[in-house]
Amino acid sequence: MVKKYYLNEWLFFRKKLFPIFVILSLVFISMAYVYYDYYIYHPDRARNIVPSYGKTFHKGSSVRENEFVLIVRLFFKNLIFTLGATVSGFIPFLFLPAAAIVSLSVATGIVLSANELFLKLDQFSLFMSIAPHGIFEIPAIIYASSIGIYLTIQTSKMIIPKFRSKAPSHQIFCKEASRSYILIVVPLLMTAAFVEALVTPNLLPP
Repeated sequence: MVKKYYLNEWLFFRKKLFPIFVILSLVFISMAYVYYDYYIYHPDRARNIVPSYGKTFHKGSSVRENEFVLIVRLFFKNLIFTLGATVSGFIPFLFLPAAAIVSLSVATGIVLSANELFLKLDQFSLFMSIAPHGIFEIPAIIYASSIGIYLTIQTSKMIIPKFRSKAPSHQIFCKEASRSYILIVVPLLMTAAFVEALVTPNLLPP
């Protein structure tokens, strides 16, 4: 049964979500570089915002939190964020889920520029502070935003008479979006929370 659900999800992703996912991924990479470059060349403007991210790179910079509580907190923080990105897709024409990609790009650009301007971590340490949980968290956010953009497109089609006949029923695309979020986004966020709480801290410099 589970295999069947994931097979259907793969077919749905390949047919409906893949182009959106690729475009949003490229937008994320491009905008992250733009924000990184902006803060690097405007250090005075970055000074008040960038240093606050430095504490995330060091083990001893904050009080150790109960690991279970930390996992739950990280998971629900990202769950709310990604759920908002997906559900906002029900608002037609505005493509609000793209705001999550902008937010992710800003955060990534700030973290990278923080290292360049203030922290001076070597490339390996910087990579290990982001990659272990980032390889799960970033795709989850982009996937959730892709679902949201898909919902925006279908909801908009239902309003425009010219495209209404080509749009699937509201029930169908709601079912597709729910399945995608539960089967892909939620497991990725759970994995990211576990890794960020239990693995990443042990890879950071003291």
